[in-house]
Amino acid sequence: MAHADLQNLVDDLATRLDAPTVLEDHEQRLIVYSTHSEPIDDVRRDSILRRETLPTTKAWFRQYGIVQATAPLRIPPDPDAGVLGRLCVPVRHVNRLLGFLWLIDDDRRLGPREQSLTEVVAGHVASILYEDELNHQLVSSALAQLLSPSPELREAAAARIAESSMLDVDAPYLVTVLQPVGIAQEDLHPGIAEALCELAWHRHTTRHLHLATGDHGVLLTQLRTRGDDSRALRLACEAQQALRARLHRHHPGCRVIAATGDPAETLNGAITSYRQAKLAAKVARTVPSVGDHPQWRDLGVFRVLAQLPPDDALASGLDPRLATVLRSGDEPVVLTLETYLDLGCDAKVTAERLHLHRGTLYYRLQKAERIGGIDLRNGADRLSVHLGLKLARFMGLLRTPPPLAP
Repeated sequence: MAHADLQNLVDDLATRLDAPTVLEDHEQRLIVYSTHSEPIDDVRRDSILRRETLPTTKAWFRQYGIVQATAPLRIPPDPDAGVLGRLCVPVRHVNRLLGFLWLIDDDRRLGPREQSLTEVVAGHVASILYEDELNHQLVSSALAQLLSPSPELREAAAARIAESSMLDVDAPYLVTVLQPVGIAQEDLHPGIAEALCELAWHRHTTRHLHLATGDHGVLLTQLRTRGDDSRALRLACEAQQALRARLHRHHPGCRVIAATGDPAETLNGAITSYRQAKLAAKVARTVPSVGDHPQWRDLGVFRVLAQLPPDDALASGLDPRLATVLRSGDEPVVLTLETYLDLGCDAKVTAERLHLHRGTLYYRLQKAERIGGIDLRNGADRLSVHLGLKLARFMGLLRTPPPLAP
C-alpha cells in the first residue's frame, strides 16, 4: 500500500507541475518515478535502469549540500555530463533525512509557489516513509518471534501476523538464510538490513517478510503451493545479488550464500525451514563445492553431517583406515578415491571426469587400498570410506574440491 501511495503522490506532483519527478531514498536508490517521458537526461535514465544512482553521480549531486538541505535547492545543469537542471526537495521527518524528491527544471520554471507545493508533498512522502519504516520494525519483531525457540512466542507471532493480514498463516512457506562469508560481524548488520529493505521496495508485491539478525539475513516467502518454490528461489537470488553488490563496495569479491530450507506446510512450521536453511548455509561455508545456493533437499549426506557434534567428536568418527590415507598427504590419491566413490565406482566415467588414463586411475585406487588396508570390492569398506571422505570434507580436511560434472 505504501508503494502505491508514493507512486500516486509522485505522479500527481509531476502532472500538476508538468515536471518529471523521481523519489529516491536517503542513499539515492530509486523508489518510484513519474510517468513523464520528456525531458529526460542520462542521470534519470541510468537511475531507472540501475534502480540506484552511480557513486560518481551521487558524489556530484552531494557536493551541492543535498544531504544537509532542509528546503528545496537547485542543482545546476551540466551539459557536458548530460545532466539537466533540477530542483532537489529533501524528504525529512523530524529533521531525519528519509529521501529526496527530484524534479527536472532545466528552464527554472518552478518558482516559490511551485516549490511550496513540493514541500507539502515531501511532507506527505516523509510520513509514508516513516510509517513504512515503523511497520518494517514491527514485521521484523514478529518474524524474530516466529523463528524463536519458544513455542509460546511463535504462536503469539503467528497470531499477530494473522491479525494484521500481512500473510496467510495457512499457506506454505520457504525460508532463505543470507550468509556473507569472511566479513566481520560488525560490518554485516547494516549492509544486510539495507539490502533486505531495498528488496522489499523493489518486490513489494511479493508476500514475504525479512529480518537482519546477527551475521545473517532471513527471508520468509509465502508460496503459491508447497510444490512451487520458484518465486521464493527467485527472491533469494535477488536478495543475494543486492547484498553482494552492497558488500562489494568495501569487500571486493566477497561471497554471499543464499541457503534455503524445505517448504513448511504453514506459517507455524517456518521454524523448521529456518533451521534447515541455517544448516544448509553451514554446509556451504564448510564445503564450498556445494555452491552458493544450497537447498536443504539436495544436500544428501551433508544433511546428517551438519547436525553432528563439534569437530573433536566428528574426528573420532573417521574410519582409522581412511585416516591413514589422509595422513599420507597424497591429494591426487584422495581426490581420485572420492571421485570414484561419488560416481558409483564407474572407472570409465571417473577417468573421464579426472582426465586420467585408465591405468593411472587403477594405480591410484590400488595405492589407496594399500596405504589404508581397504578393499574397494567390499561394500562395507566402500560405505565407510565414502562417508568418511564426506565427513573429512565437512571438517575442512580436504583442500582440493571434487571435479564438477562436465
